[in-house]
Order: sequence, then C-alpha cells, then structure tokens
Amino acid sequence: MSIKVIIDQNNDILYNRLSNLHYEDKLELLKITKEELPTLIGKINSKEHLIILDSINSVLFCTNILKNLFKQIDKVDIIILVIDFKSLTNIIDQKKHHLFFKKKQPNYSVFDIINIIENSLNGTLEIEKNIDSILNKLGFTSYLKGTIYLRDAIMLAYNDNNLIQDMNLLVEKVSERNNVTNTKVVRSAMDKSLNTALNYIDNNILYDFFNDYYDGRKISLKYFIDLCIHYLNKENLSLL
Repeated sequence: MSIKVIIDQNNDILYNRLSNLHYEDKLELLKITKEELPTLIGKINSKEHLIILDSINSVLFCTNILKNLFKQIDKVDIIILVIDFKSLTNIIDQKKHHLFFKKKQPNYSVFDIINIIENSLNGTLEIEKNIDSILNKLGFTSYLKGTIYLRDAIMLAYNDNNLIQDMNLLVEKVSERNNVTNTKVVRSAMDKSLNTALNYIDNNILYDFFNDYYDGRKISLKYFIDLCIHYLNKENLSLL
C-alpha cells in the first residue's frame, strides 16, 4: 500500500506536519499550485483510488484520515488531494472533466470509509476538547477573543512544532484563521488573556498541572504554548 498526498502549496502547516511522519516509502508528498492542478487532474488514472479533502478542513482531521487509512486499508494505492473546493469546482466546470465521478470498483467498502471518517473526527475532537480542558482548568475565560486566539495558537503549534520557534509566524497563522488583518491586535489579545489568567494562578497550581516540565520561570506566551503541547503529548494524545 502507498499513499500520495497532493497539497495546495499554501497549506504549509499540513505539509510540514506530514513531512514529520515516518511511513518509510509508503507516503509521498507533493505540493502543487492552482495553475498545476488542471494538468494533474488530467493525469490521475480513473482506476486509482482518490480521496478529495477540502483544504478548509483542520490539519488534525486530514492527518487523522491518513493515520486511519494506514491502519484499516491494505494493498491499495491511494491518492489524497487536499485542495480548495472552489478551485476544483472551477476546473471541473471549465474542462468538463468528469473523472472524479466515474464509477470505480474500489478494494475498500463504504463501511471502511465511514469508519475512517468517524475515527478521524473523533481523534480531532478529542484534541480540541483537551485543549479546551487545559484552558478551562487554568481559569481562562472561554468567550474572550484572546482565549479563542490562544486556543487556535495551541492547535496550530501542536500540528506544526516548527511554529513554536517563530511566534510572529504563529500569530500570523492565527490571524489568518480568524480573518483578522492586524496581527498586533491578535497578539495583544492573547497576551492580555494569558496575563489575566496568570494573575489568579498560584505557581503551585502550575507545578501540579504541568509537573516537572514547568521550571518556575515567568510564563511568556511562547512558553505557555510549549507547556500545553508538552502536556498533550505526555497524556498520550498525540495523534500521529
């Protein structure tokens, strides 16, 4: 079994996440531009097993799909196309290309696919639920914009550990996710939400919650996100 994942070039977080997986020669990653997409569509063999995912889906959901495919499907070569559905629809309309709608005889059943999607959603929701639990237990106000942005930042950094090394890029990604053009506003809101929560948290609570990983230093935004990611991984919630 081998899986080729074809990703829109703008989806760098998903690409970086998958690049860190170790499936030896079973996984091939390919980035494409929108201009390259029509040619690629024309080259896909109708006998190949194709799964199309909208790039609006979360990185965790996409990676969970991949994880469950490797667990549940054997002896099948699969192509996963992660692309903006609007771009795909436009190409199909322009080229009158009906390749994706040809009937095939797959080696896996509808029941298999339903299980894969269900398991992938459950895994994604579990991580989101546990991030919410961390913030709730530490006294963050869930409806504040700063907390919402912080939640997204933890999720994005969990998906791509490289982002924790570049806070400016991480804040930029959070801003894009929330359709906010001013990154300074997003960063300010996250800092305010974090500092407000920390004002009511005794250091002993942080020691108890994060255990030995918390070294007692003053908690910055970067350090807090790092603590949360470590907590998630320690709880064996890492999906891949």
